[in-house]
Amino acid sequence: MKQKYKIESMSYGPFAISHSAEGEVVFIENACPEDEVEAEVYDKRKGFSYASITELVKESSLRNPDPNCKLHKICGSCQWQHIDYNEQLKFKKKNLEDLVRESKIDFNEELPDVLGMEEPWNYRNKVCYPVKTVKSTGRLQAGYFKRNSNELINIKFCPIQYSIFDEIIDKVKDLCSDKLITDEVLRHILLRSNNDKSQVLLCLIVRKKELFPETHASIKEIFKTLTAEFPQLKTCTINYNTLSTNVILGEKTETVIGSGYIFETVNDLTLRISTTSFFQVNTKQFSKIIDLIVPELKADSKILDAYCGAGIISLALAKKLSGLDITGIEVVASAIKDANKNAEINDVKAHFIEGKVEDQILHLFQKAPDARLASSEQAELTDVSMMTAKNKRNVADGLLGVDVVIVNPPRKGCTNKVLDALGEMAVKKIIYVSCNPSTLTRDIKRLEGFGYKLKSFQGVDMFPHTYHVETLAILETTS
Repeated sequence: MKQKYKIESMSYGPFAISHSAEGEVVFIENACPEDEVEAEVYDKRKGFSYASITELVKESSLRNPDPNCKLHKICGSCQWQHIDYNEQLKFKKKNLEDLVRESKIDFNEELPDVLGMEEPWNYRNKVCYPVKTVKSTGRLQAGYFKRNSNELINIKFCPIQYSIFDEIIDKVKDLCSDKLITDEVLRHILLRSNNDKSQVLLCLIVRKKELFPETHASIKEIFKTLTAEFPQLKTCTINYNTLSTNVILGEKTETVIGSGYIFETVNDLTLRISTTSFFQVNTKQFSKIIDLIVPELKADSKILDAYCGAGIISLALAKKLSGLDITGIEVVASAIKDANKNAEINDVKAHFIEGKVEDQILHLFQKAPDARLASSEQAELTDVSMMTAKNKRNVADGLLGVDVVIVNPPRKGCTNKVLDALGEMAVKKIIYVSCNPSTLTRDIKRLEGFGYKLKSFQGVDMFPHTYHVETLAILETTS
């Protein structure tokens, strides 16, 4: 049944929010606050519904009158491209304010404006497209999935990524089709580039443990053709992933052409980036995050960088402030390899440890008991869960001597085990970088139970034209 709605706000997600005549919350895609629409409910739940627009009755002045991508209404990549960019930033700030309030965090300051981009287009330095072979033609397609479906949209132009990617992917699709490389072999096409587009990395992710010799030879021919046509394409790799999951990359990567990596420069830091390296997709906005963190540190600070990835944050900070003592923890072995190599390239002193954060952080507690403590007190330190309030400061000042802990976890946030260990450490400051403000506010609330207080909460728009927002939170202990 169709009904008219006045759009009130944006959710933290792809939907705008309105209410039905009965007062029920209705989530509507491709709508903008102040729109007046006619929409039809397609999914009714207990207490709320999802609806799609059947007619845009009155268009909001907050809309972007000419979105750059004509597929934005169906593509699952950009959920907010129909909204004026400056308004997107305001809605993201409002979403952050709502999350802080709803989580009941002890923070009464007005949030600063989200830091946006002057040119919020062509910012993605990495793209990874799933592929599909059209059975009737044998041609390979690549792109993003249509919202709420497994239907692949064949993308030929994407305005949020580097434009060189469009050209290379178009050629990859043609060459794979001609060489009969189908989706029975190929899973994804991955491209990475440095900021000035002078170095590009291409990886074909295959669903095989190993390739037949003729298939491998065909892929090698494809790579040779591409590198001849695109001089900026410096290296080509094959990644092998046999898992039937949504994990994109497998553990094995084979370098076929070039060195297997490219070099990026950010904040005077030279970074080696490989196929599997974690690096923020928006280089320019990442620099802003580093600039926000630097004032929170002293030149002789001792830092624990949890979920350090390839050590990008650690090394960028060390380049800005000489004298920092940094230890990083990361579970991905290839990332640790990159981190150590990047430290060597930049002549930066840092120590990186491979392992799960929740395991390694406990190990670090136990590694060097403080000789000043009585034996009974040392015994208490062998189990973080048994630490007394008296010993919390000894852990921070005596064992590790850590002044600041930086955490940059995946979207699911930190585990309770990590948060509890951080709470027991009682370091003076925690700097939390998050791509998911929902889990960030949840984790901050838990840390409050250990005497931490939120001092600042800054949104940085790493992902223009989507609802996603990177957030930097600074917490300090009150004890």
